[in-house]
Amino acid sequence: MKNIFIVLIALVSFSVTAQQQQITDNFVVLTSNPEQLKPILLAAKELNTSGDFKIVLYGANVSPIKTADTEDNRKQAIKQNVSLNVCKMSLDRLKIDPKDLPEEVEVVDNAFLTAFQLQKKGYKLLSL
Repeated sequence: MKNIFIVLIALVSFSVTAQQQQITDNFVVLTSNPEQLKPILLAAKELNTSGDFKIVLYGANVSPIKTADTEDNRKQAIKQNVSLNVCKMSLDRLKIDPKDLPEEVEVVDNAFLTAFQLQKKGYKLLSL
């Protein structure tokens, strides 16, 4: 009886430990609309996460990320330690040279692959 009790306690503690390891403070948001940057950054600010927060832009509307219109959002992202990423496939399709992007914007090869890889690492994924 004593051995069964010890085994049950060990199983319960292992289960609790496994659940605790899955809790993450890392987030990745996929969006094809640069106009959503401001609300996403507001959400990131409210979450006040101590982990990593990434925004990955993709699609036909990524070109505004290089304009002055998004400068305030880029500055806010830097201030909040949120990384801005743009899909290279989208840039290629729109014939935008990655060198023309602001230096704080990181180019990723494939937005969806990047998001899935981060999700495998424990990031919480939101696609808009």
